[in-house]
Order: sequence, then structure tokens, then C-alpha cells
Amino acid sequence: MRIPFWALIALLLFSCKNNPRGDNKISENDPYEFFDINMEKGFGNGKTIPLSQIASDVEYIVLESREDCMIRPVVRYYFTDSLIFIRNFDHILKFSHNGTFIQRIGTSGRGPGEIDLIRNLSFLPDKEILVVQKNYQRELIYFSFTGELIKTLDYEPHIQYFKIFPDGNFLTYESGFNGTEEVMFCLMNENWDTLSTVSNYSKWTSIPSTIQIMIGYPVFEPFYFSRNSYHIKSMYNDTVYKISSDKIEPEYFINLGKYKLPEELRPERLGVSQVQKFRDNSHNYYFAQIFEASEKIFISAFNYKDSDVPRCLIYNILTKECTLLTDSENNSTGFVNDWDGGIDFWPTGQLNDNQVFMPITPLQFKKLVSEEAVKTEDIKYPEKKSKLLKLISSLDETDNPILMVVTLKQD
Repeated sequence: MRIPFWALIALLLFSCKNNPRGDNKISENDPYEFFDINMEKGFGNGKTIPLSQIASDVEYIVLESREDCMIRPVVRYYFTDSLIFIRNFDHILKFSHNGTFIQRIGTSGRGPGEIDLIRNLSFLPDKEILVVQKNYQRELIYFSFTGELIKTLDYEPHIQYFKIFPDGNFLTYESGFNGTEEVMFCLMNENWDTLSTVSNYSKWTSIPSTIQIMIGYPVFEPFYFSRNSYHIKSMYNDTVYKISSDKIEPEYFINLGKYKLPEELRPERLGVSQVQKFRDNSHNYYFAQIFEASEKIFISAFNYKDSDVPRCLIYNILTKECTLLTDSENNSTGFVNDWDGGIDFWPTGQLNDNQVFMPITPLQFKKLVSEEAVKTEDIKYPEKKSKLLKLISSLDETDNPILMVVTLKQD
């Protein structure tokens, strides 16, 4: 039965309880049963962790640099066993795993089958399909992995973000910036029947009388894929949910404690006339960007005042320990690179459940060499240092990023 979308939203808000964390208890036998990550405590648990402690292998993928495949500053990477796809503003770039550029998918523009801006990208490797959610026109464009246009579908204009799943279900996501949304996530089947929802626990009780503003955080990504499931988190709700069959279920909670931005200080809620309150206090608070690999949750804690450089925390699901990564001078950093003496490593995403990666610009590499900062002591593999220096010398500052790929040790 097909029911209007808004009627479904109004009727089906019962799928989650008022407590966004759920009533689950930690089980000694199942480390993945609902748990809390105490980030406030983690901030006080600083440790220096060498890269060799967590890595079994490190490789660098030099992405080919040509005029028709230059990568923009803010992108998303998607991986198969042999291919790399990059969401590159208004098109998709396809590379091989050795960095060779293969093709550009999608044509820039606002016409039929063209892309003005990729609002979201659904990556379906099993079906070899890419689904682009356009920005200006409310359309979904289906491409094959080889770039053929498969079909185009219209969608309701009020929907902010789409995520298409391999089983045909799809998820709508609202960022909560308006403050009046009834739900954050809504899982539906191909007939638009609602299967499960997550309520907006940060809904405002009243709409500000002043003009509202919207602040975007390009680093924030609400989705990640791990352990054969999709996991989701909204910007202001720190519960992480899992898509399990036809249900959205709470999985774990990121407890920011005193570092959580109070609802009354949200810039969108304050409006233009009072936004200075947010600016004056934003340095005290953080938001969390997360993903998971090899029984570890990688947490990038971004300060609202300076969201360019995160504080890096790692949570071990098996030991329940949250650790802030620091260097020898107690500065927040990633894993100290004792592998080849290169740049300290902090992943921005995963290739699969056992491999994580970090893009590095040639300029970052060049700066490392110019400052004579390539470590010469305590390097686990000195021969790899020479290879790294040779790689750096071959790069031009304007070249595409290099992907540093780390294979994780198994606990």
C-alpha cells in the first residue's frame, strides 16, 4: 500500500523510545551489545601510540594527476578490492588501486542526466551501481561502475539526504538544522512504506523569532559501513544507530560529557542576532565524526571553533578503553609514525573492516622534508624511509593526494 510520505512521518514516530540511548545493558559476553563511549574520560587518557603497534602493513597509493582528474579539497573516497571512486563535487572519479586514472563519471550541469552538485552518493559495490543525489534538482541518478546512465528518479523536494541500500530500501536523513523536524532518520522500502524511524530528540519547542542561520561542517559524514552493516549518526544526536534488516537500532552512545554543545547554544537555534553567544563559547565544545574497523572505533573530535584539526581518540570495543592519541610533548596527534618516519597517521575512513586510509597532499610531504622532520631514530623499517623520500622527491606540489593505506593488526 502506498501512503503519502508526510502521513507516514506523522504516524510512525513510535519506533524509538524517548531515551535515544535505549534500555540496552552491556553484556560481558557480547562486546557489541549497546555501550557508552566516555569521551570526557578519554580526553584525560592521553597516550603516545606508535603506528607499528596497530599496523601490520603500510602502503602509499599515488593517485595519477592529470587535468581531467584533479581532486578537490573536500571529497569522499569509496573502495572495492580493485577500484577507488571519489565523489568530486559535481562528478565521480574512478581510479585503479595502483592509482591509475580510469574515467570520469557524470557530466557537470543542470540538464537531464547532468550533475550540478553531489549532495550525497550511495555506493553499491555488489551491484556495481553509484546513485547520485543531485542538489539543485531533486533527482537521483543511477550510474553503472563503467559510467553508463541507468535511470533517473525524482524524489520529494523536502527530503534533505538519501542513502540507497543494496536490498532496495533507502534511508532519508535530516540534519536537524531547522530544529522542527519530527524525525532524523526514516528507513523505507521501494514502495515508500516506512519500516523504521528515529525521532528528532533535539526538536525545538518553539521556533526562534529571529532569522535563522545554518552552519555547515563539511568534515561530518553521517554514514559508515562496517561488519556488513550500515551505521548512522546525526550531527547533534550522539547515539550511533545500526541498520539491521528492516530496523534502525541503537548501537552505542558517544558521551561527550562537559564537551557536549548545549542545545541553547546551537547557532541555528540562536539566530543571527544572538549568534555571538555561540562564537564566544564554541571553543569549549566538540562534535564527533566516527567510523569503525578491526574492533576499533576511530573518533575525530572537532572543536566547533576550529573544525579543521581534530583531537584523535580510539576506542577499543573489546577492552572498552577510550584513548586520546598524543605525541611525546602531549600534543594531540595521530599514531606516531615509527614505520617509515613519515607523517603521523590518523585515518579518515576505511577501505574495509581491516584497512584504513589517510589522504596526504604533496605539499604536506614537501613540508615534512623541508623542515627536515623525517624521523631518523626509532624507525621500525629504515629501508622504507629511503623509499618514502624517493616518493616525495618525485611529487609536484600541485599533484593529487597520496593515499596512505594501513592494514590493521587483529586483536
